[in-house]
Amino acid sequence: MLTRRGFGLTTAAAGLANTVPAWAQIPLTSEQRLHLEGRYLPYYLELRSKVEAGDANARGGFTQYAAFLGDEQTAVGLDERSPRASDERPTLEGAESRNAIEAIVDAARQTQVVILNEAHNVSAHRAFAARVVRALRPLGFDWFAAEAFTPPQDGPAPSVSLYRDGMAFTRDFGWYTQDPVFAETIREAARLGYRFRDYEFNWMQRAPDGSDAEAQIAMREQAQADNLMANVLAPNPDAKVLVYVGYDHAMEKPNRFGTWFAARLKAASGIDPLTIEQAYNWPALDPANDEPHVAAVLERFNPQDSIVVSRGGVTVASRHFTGQTDLSVFHPRRADVSGRPGWLAADPLRRAIQVTVPTFEGPALLQAMRSSEGPAGVPADQFLLQPGQATATLILHPGSYFLRLERAEGIDAAYGSITVEEALKP
Repeated sequence: MLTRRGFGLTTAAAGLANTVPAWAQIPLTSEQRLHLEGRYLPYYLELRSKVEAGDANARGGFTQYAAFLGDEQTAVGLDERSPRASDERPTLEGAESRNAIEAIVDAARQTQVVILNEAHNVSAHRAFAARVVRALRPLGFDWFAAEAFTPPQDGPAPSVSLYRDGMAFTRDFGWYTQDPVFAETIREAARLGYRFRDYEFNWMQRAPDGSDAEAQIAMREQAQADNLMANVLAPNPDAKVLVYVGYDHAMEKPNRFGTWFAARLKAASGIDPLTIEQAYNWPALDPANDEPHVAAVLERFNPQDSIVVSRGGVTVASRHFTGQTDLSVFHPRRADVSGRPGWLAADPLRRAIQVTVPTFEGPALLQAMRSSEGPAGVPADQFLLQPGQATATLILHPGSYFLRLERAEGIDAAYGSITVEEALKP
């Protein structure tokens, strides 16, 4: 029972509570909101609408994001063009090919740093990175550093350096690592015993406002080299590191845009890294759109696996990368398997599993989530369904998964679970 005094105190407290100002809030962009909620499909649809409306600035982001959803027709195919008549194929007379993984392993024995690049719109490059991860581990490589990992922020943020096998691999570890293929590569590296580190330039290392493009590139590249030295090589002098980069960051020599990360790391560390590029060598979806150097290699060697090509001891590469890296990897053109990419189905550690799909309307994304990680983890596999599709093929590593659909309206409750056993060895 409240006394008169107690009633007065209660009333005063209530009045005080009603006068406390609301805590300042920063509105989220739709991209930030959907990222925090673990949504893929709405942002994909938003980007697609912008591109269809003629927004040229959205085009690059759309092709990259489409890769996360397994939409290769967009990710790889949207920007395909027929080669110009003036683009001549290189002469490959006397050229030799070699299995790419074997060549990488042999060359990696001579260094403690391997730098491999990717094109940000090609998930298959991340699948090849998984093969490199496997191949380098017996040589003592035990660190995986990636441009894609989130660097320190102006405020608390999860650090990939804490990630270990068995933990949930979440969306907060990076942007490109939201791609299920990339996430699975990192999970596999963790199972093999790799440790992880970011090295991307952070918010304090950006070029001053108003800096020109050349200055911005120089600031970023030097910051990346400094960060890798500080984060990995200085505290671990014997570390053997696989560094995963985008595009020109793997270049060992300056080009017209400046001096890139690999060259700066070599100068700072005294280590001659093994540099490998694959960014401009992916086969087009339409063979008629292959870049001339890709068409020449595929026609000359008809590879059934990834290869490197040399002529007279000189690595064959695109015009852009000629003389810039130690190796240049070319990948075979593979036919789809049950509606899924042939390059994914070719991974001997994955199995193709057919599953049923609940009835749905409108765009839908099928997701296989690792049971041990729950909804917080990045999907282990996902792709856009066709209208009315009743069955689908997932390509998964051994493990336990739950299945769910994401639609434009939200993420449906999980509808089933599967356990994928290891494939029987012949």
